[in-house]
Amino acid sequence: MKQKLSESARLQLIVEAVKYCQKVSLLGMPKTCYTKALREPIYFLWESYGKSKNQAARYCSEASLELSHGNYAVVYDHAIPFKFIQQILLAMISPDEGKVKHALETNVVSCLITKQEDGLLTSMGLRSRMPNHDGGQNCLARYEAAVIKVVPNPGYVSNHV
Repeated sequence: MKQKLSESARLQLIVEAVKYCQKVSLLGMPKTCYTKALREPIYFLWESYGKSKNQAARYCSEASLELSHGNYAVVYDHAIPFKFIQQILLAMISPDEGKVKHALETNVVSCLITKQEDGLLTSMGLRSRMPNHDGGQNCLARYEAAVIKVVPNPGYVSNHV
């Protein structure tokens, strides 16, 4: 039987991923080469640790509630695009568990949306950016700008029980 990692152990692994990405960035490696080295630990060790995507998403669109989650009709979306989370983490001076945990708790918010809603965000230029008027204060600003009705996900299971 696999032993679960403590939150502290998971955060330590993410801190190491942040430090690695900071180092290779300074050495000139393009973002496209190291983004996954940060995205994957955050997703698997923080967002979805021990949970399905349906349980990991804090929000969902009303339209996604009507769909089956196994047929690619529902998309797992970061409410604040991952590139912003990456920028915050890579800009940290001396990343540690506390700083990384705060950044993750504040900025890693996911939402289940339909494939059509995902296409709408893309067509509006909001696939990987926040609306200009927001300034990062409202994690649901992309959905509001696209007039996508978002509600708390009834299947959400918090990491912090």
